[in-house]
Amino acid sequence: MKRTAQSFLCALSPLVFATATCYSQENAQADLKPYLVFEETASPDGRYAIAWGLPKHPDVWAKVCEFDREAPAGSDLKDEDSKEGSEEVFQRVVDVAEDVENYVVDLREGKIVHKLQCMPGPESEPEYFVAASLRPNRHDLEVVWANTGKFVLINHTYRWDCVTFCALPVDDKHVGPALDLNKPLGDAVRRFVAKSFPAGSGYSKKDLNISFSDLKQFADAKFSTHSEAVMGNDWSSDGADLEFAITSVHDRLTLRIHAVHRSR
Repeated sequence: MKRTAQSFLCALSPLVFATATCYSQENAQADLKPYLVFEETASPDGRYAIAWGLPKHPDVWAKVCEFDREAPAGSDLKDEDSKEGSEEVFQRVVDVAEDVENYVVDLREGKIVHKLQCMPGPESEPEYFVAASLRPNRHDLEVVWANTGKFVLINHTYRWDCVTFCALPVDDKHVGPALDLNKPLGDAVRRFVAKSFPAGSGYSKKDLNISFSDLKQFADAKFSTHSEAVMGNDWSSDGADLEFAITSVHDRLTLRIHAVHRSR
């Protein structure tokens, strides 16, 4: 669901799963776009990472990178001028947030290799970003690479909604088709928690909002995640944990759900 600018009020970044560091393409030609890399999103070999950019608004983007040069991600903004400047830059991004883009980037060559489109559509939330050490309020990003480095899982959450949850095969500068995880895992959670609806409530599992968090890899190609299921302000479950596996064959990913159980 599309949000107004008020939905993206400032939130300081200590609790964010991913902050950002500024990189730019070596060649400054206009057709080469700079980007910001989210920290702690690099592949096991350090070659690839997840990033964001704002190519449709070069004036705003220039301010974002200027602030990052002066106060790199993780800096403690102690003086009031720096804090006010941070909020001003952040708000400028908020005003054009619908044009934020997320990428897979090659850190060795300094290039964007893939624009993420895990959940395209005009009604989806804007892509994730961290600007001037601030992030959109109640937005979180988790990025987990397979031990092999052959694919990456990306989970972007807004409050109790899943903005996008997908897996992408990445190999030798090539990114294959995205595997949607939100629908199959969300449907599994809906079936599981529907058993706990109050008798006679009239609730429908299709009305549940599902979000995911605490994404982990616990064995080769095997992952786990916690889920929350809510029905607006009317009802929420006790949560559920999922265990699943992802296999990669010829640039194609396949999901297999192993277990859904109550949160421990």
